[in-house]
Amino acid sequence: MNVQYDKSLLVQPRVMILIIILFMISSLAGFNLLAFAFAFIISADVLSYYYLRYFRNKINWSFKKYLDISSIREDFSGVLEIKNESAFPIYNLKINIETSSESDLVFVENNQGLYETSLFSKKINLPPNSSRKIELTLRGKGRGNHQWTGFDLSMSAPLSLQTLRLDYSSTNLPSFKVVPRVLKLNDLKLKSLIQGYKNTSKSLFSDESSIIGTKDYENESFRHIHWLATAKENKLLAKKYQKVQGDLYSIFLNPVGEGPFHLRRDMEDLIEYAVSVCIHLIKEGCKVELWVNYSTGQKGLLRIENDMDRSQLKKIIESLALLDSNGVFLPSSRFYDYALSKKAENSLALVIGTPPEPTARNQWIHLKI
Repeated sequence: MNVQYDKSLLVQPRVMILIIILFMISSLAGFNLLAFAFAFIISADVLSYYYLRYFRNKINWSFKKYLDISSIREDFSGVLEIKNESAFPIYNLKINIETSSESDLVFVENNQGLYETSLFSKKINLPPNSSRKIELTLRGKGRGNHQWTGFDLSMSAPLSLQTLRLDYSSTNLPSFKVVPRVLKLNDLKLKSLIQGYKNTSKSLFSDESSIIGTKDYENESFRHIHWLATAKENKLLAKKYQKVQGDLYSIFLNPVGEGPFHLRRDMEDLIEYAVSVCIHLIKEGCKVELWVNYSTGQKGLLRIENDMDRSQLKKIIESLALLDSNGVFLPSSRFYDYALSKKAENSLALVIGTPPEPTARNQWIHLKI
């Protein structure tokens, strides 16, 4: 925490030296009224300093988040609590909070959520030994780990001769993880690939002889509708089948454009689509590994291997959330030469983004151009 005392023009050091000299002259010359005025200014300056110094360690704050992770353009809230631990009231305590830019993280300040700003400012009054809770609504505008870049509390002494500013920008300010949105996939190509509706009436990954329950109807074939359960619940329900082991898929996300170092303008859309495809495949019981044309330094290309527990979903979402457009990307040819040669054996390659050059050796399916 940095502590700053901002003085008004009347009590600036050079002005105060002049006032002290004039006080001494007026006292020696017998101008009592004028000497009293100068003495009052000097006394007010000294008292203001000690008044603000008293409050310096009597003001504390804390912030509590309701969510640790949110997605792009999703509103989330937190509570900022300001405490006055002194025996005196505090008037017009000003709160200033700033984020890095309006393209990363913003405050939402009206009920309709239409007004977005990167600077939050508010004045409050605190009675003695009291606290005040302020609910803040924020909205992530871009992927990544974002945090407040500035946070300070300021209060003025009586007569506003001095202002105490407590700057917390150098402390560990709250951070907010914003991840890509998960889209509702209406990709018929992907659904036909996974469920087998395009070329066969049998689902590739469900044992239809073993019904284990019901689920909400999701545009499956009419023969999958559980008519008895639908009649009881008065809504369309589908049969839920026992999953059998799904195939292994290698997903390749390539946001690099035609040039060797040119990123595509739809990079964010590709990332959101890749996250949605991975989640969809994992929910269908498939094994998934993800390759991303993005260098992680000594670890090489970003690769998230197949993992049958739920931690894989978290790894995929958090890893793609941290992709930096200013990071290191490989030319598409080098990326595919390496990644396709190292992918899981017998896995089907699904390409999202700029595809590789067609070859007889490598087979892949292009999901999104």
